[in-house]
Amino acid sequence: MIREDRELLALLARLNTDMVSLAMRIMEHLASADEQAHYAQRLIAAGERLQRRANEMGGAVIESEVVLMNGPLTLPELTVEPYREP
Repeated sequence: MIREDRELLALLARLNTDMVSLAMRIMEHLASADEQAHYAQRLIAAGERLQRRANEMGGAVIESEVVLMNGPLTLPELTVEPYREP
């Protein structure tokens, strides 16, 4: 994971944590207009940063092939070597 992604995830985590207390303060009619506006600006900035990241990715997250199977997954008979005492 690159540094920018870690920073973005940390920012989103802080916003998520702060949202709970802000929501409680709003429900209790204790959150000021300035407090709500400040949180909204942080949320908008994080959203814009997330949008830029998505645009830079070009739609592809991981290149791979997906194989859908019907029925249970079965593994080959010996997927690892049997244990042998030294």
